[in-house]
Amino acid sequence: MRSWILAAVLGLAVPLHADWRESLTPNVPGPFPDVRPFEAEYRFGWSEIEAARTTASVSYKGDELLLRAKGGTNGLARALYQIDATHACRSQRNGFLPIEAEQVEKYAKRTIKTRMAMKPDGFWVFREAIPGGGGSPAKWKKIKITPVRDLVSGMMFIRSQRLAPGDKVSVVIYPGDAPFLVDMRVLGNESISVAGTRRDAIKLDLRIQRINLKKGGRLEPHSKFRSGTIWISNDADRIPLRAEVNIFIGYVFGELVACKFPAP
Repeated sequence: MRSWILAAVLGLAVPLHADWRESLTPNVPGPFPDVRPFEAEYRFGWSEIEAARTTASVSYKGDELLLRAKGGTNGLARALYQIDATHACRSQRNGFLPIEAEQVEKYAKRTIKTRMAMKPDGFWVFREAIPGGGGSPAKWKKIKITPVRDLVSGMMFIRSQRLAPGDKVSVVIYPGDAPFLVDMRVLGNESISVAGTRRDAIKLDLRIQRINLKKGGRLEPHSKFRSGTIWISNDADRIPLRAEVNIFIGYVFGELVACKFPAP
């Protein structure tokens, strides 16, 4: 591994607590140009032990950015924890606001389907578990915060910023189950080894806090996330190279395995 229709929802948004609302990065894309269309493969795991792989592609269709991804656990990890997932989304190319996204997570005994869409009156989410738990049927839910982005459009918005050492980017991202305040601070530039190649990278510090909509948008600590570091390529494409995240069970990672840029 994202203007991305807000005027209609400004008057309906939940008032955000001033101490973090005022820290949000202005809702204006940065000066960095678009990434080229690319196809990539990533591996994921715990403490450098691979547990899953994912393939992803980014392309464009007119004024829209398209992302397609699929992956799942492998090896010993699959015997312990089976999951296969797909993700497809469309975002505004010029403003990095979501248009629609669909994610399907298939576990051993259930499937979770999540749909997100930016409608004329705001950002809506539909999340359904199959089989269900016997309660009320799933329904569309409006997320009364603005601006809010899905994971891909949020990533693209962050990538577009200047990202000079010391810069900070703060955005609200809804990855599928709840909104989060995501803070990225540029720690500097360094060289790292990824996919057998030495790459110049921008090093980012990642901080995440949950936004509790039932309590007026109050910030709360993430129940599992502790801290994180992300490296993106320090070149004209700025693609994700590696991520390390400290969580309640130790640390997990994601790392680029291969990447290619198809001819136009």
